[in-house]
Amino acid sequence: MKTLGVLLPHPPYFEDLLEKAKKEFGIKEEIKVLFAKDAEDRVNIIKSADALISGPVAEKELLNAENLKMIQVPYAGVDEFDLNLVIKERGIILANVHGNALSVAEHAFGLMLALAKGIVRNDKDLRNGYWHGWMSREPNLEMEGKTVCIIGLGSIGRAVARFAKAFGMKVIGVKKNPEEIENVDSVFPSDKIEDAVKDADFVVVAVPTTSETKGFINKSLLEKMRGKFLINVARGSVIDEEALFIALKDGILKGVAIDTWWIYPEAPYRFSYPAHYPFWLLDNIILSSHTAGYSDGSIRKNWAEAVRNVMRFFAGKQVLNLISAEKGY
Repeated sequence: MKTLGVLLPHPPYFEDLLEKAKKEFGIKEEIKVLFAKDAEDRVNIIKSADALISGPVAEKELLNAENLKMIQVPYAGVDEFDLNLVIKERGIILANVHGNALSVAEHAFGLMLALAKGIVRNDKDLRNGYWHGWMSREPNLEMEGKTVCIIGLGSIGRAVARFAKAFGMKVIGVKKNPEEIENVDSVFPSDKIEDAVKDADFVVVAVPTTSETKGFINKSLLEKMRGKFLINVARGSVIDEEALFIALKDGILKGVAIDTWWIYPEAPYRFSYPAHYPFWLLDNIILSSHTAGYSDGSIRKNWAEAVRNVMRFFAGKQVLNLISAEKGY
């Protein structure tokens, strides 16, 4: 009998997902599922489980993980894990899911449209009686014929490219190892990123957080984006926070929309500003509270992928979306 520990709040249809996945992979034996209700449960589950559906697991917790062979993350980001400890030192398989890719891409494109059309600014000012648009001789931007540069062409970036093509846009991509990709007109290697952003009207950041991407959008690169719109749905850490604030305050960037930040509340419903600099005082930025990947569809997709991947592991099949300690994703 295999034991699966679930350390995160799980959806009410979890059992249905489990039974469906067991049937799909021909698992006849009983799977014992343990749900963590408190800290004591968590300790005991980590000690006994063969696999976990979980967020980050601390080093001291892993020391007691006598049977643990797999950790399945029910979302995409793994930047909070010590990958060398988990994968190399402990030999534990670590995998994530990409069920929220479509939701994040939709949100990114929605933010792009909101910037181009001035939707947030127009709403805010009209509440105070001030009219933009034809009354103030301020035309908004048409998307057709504009160019978007997508930094990171994984599942999210490719979906953004598909949406952009539907709007008649030119699509430029940046990828560490360039290849021909559907809906992308040209792909630049990472070391040519300045050339890639040069002719773009919009820049969308959708890269995973690794040692190579942390802070790589720096003061120099932001200067190359002068007069452009920047949308970040990756992680706050991929952008130099101070440099971005200055670029916005000084008008180097035409506008920015951010969904991922540098500071988060310690717990849900707690008050917290999202950054060390007062971005919320600027009028050329749209602030989004890391909501891109949390949709009605993505929650079910993520959990379904997570459960299926664990059952795939229990059935001796190839696990999908394996994380590499070397790559960092």
